[in-house]
Amino acid sequence: MKKIWILAVLTICSVATQAQEVFINADLVSSYIWRGMKNGNASVQPTLGVEWKGWTLSAWGSTEFRNENNEIDLTLEYEYKNLQLCLNNYFYQSEDEPFKYFHYTPRTTGHTFEAGAVYTVSERFPLSIGWYTTFAGNDYRENEERAWSSYCEFSYPFAVKGVDLAVEAGFTPWEGEYADKLNVVNVGLSATKTLNISSGFTPAIFGKLIANPYENRFYFVFGISL
Repeated sequence: MKKIWILAVLTICSVATQAQEVFINADLVSSYIWRGMKNGNASVQPTLGVEWKGWTLSAWGSTEFRNENNEIDLTLEYEYKNLQLCLNNYFYQSEDEPFKYFHYTPRTTGHTFEAGAVYTVSERFPLSIGWYTTFAGNDYRENEERAWSSYCEFSYPFAVKGVDLAVEAGFTPWEGEYADKLNVVNVGLSATKTLNISSGFTPAIFGKLIANPYENRFYFVFGISL
C-alpha cells in the first residue's frame, strides 16, 4: 500500500508540473448537505486541483468549525464533449468513528470508492443526467451483502437577472446508503450571485433549498465561495 501511495504522489507531482491550470478555492457553508443527506454542521470546504488535457485531479475537504468531524475526497475526472467520467474516493471520520486513513479493510474502513458518469444534453438545453455507484469500501447492507449504493440526479441550470439558478432532483434505485428501497432523496433549488468587489477578487454567495422526501427533511444552506 505504501508503494501505491508513493507512486500516486509521484504521478500527481508529474501531472502538476505539466498542468494547464492549477486551482484552489474554498466554500464556507452554514451546513453540509450532500445528495439530500446532512453530513455536517457549519463547515469550511477547500478544493485543490489540477487540469490537464481534459483530465482533472482534485482533493476536496470538509471540516466542521465546532466538532472533530471531517472529510477528504479525491476525484479523478475526464471530460470529453458532453460526457464526464469520474472516480471518487470518499473518506469520512468523526469523533464517534475516528477511522485511520490508511486502513482499507472493507467493513471497518472510513473509505468508499465510487464511479460516476454525467451527460449534458447540449449548450442550448443544458440538462445533465448523472449516475454514481459505490463499488468498493465500507458499503454493506444489514445482511452483510454489498449494497452497490447508487444515486441518479437530473439537474438543469438557468439564469434570471444576473443570478445563476439550478434545479435538481435525485433518487436512489435500490436499498443502500441513501434509502432502504427505490426513493427520491434529493430535490433542490440553488441560487448563486457573483460579487465583483475588485478585478482580482470576485467571491460568490449562494443559497440552496433542499428537500429529502424519503427522510421527510427540509434544509436551507447559505454559503460563500472564495
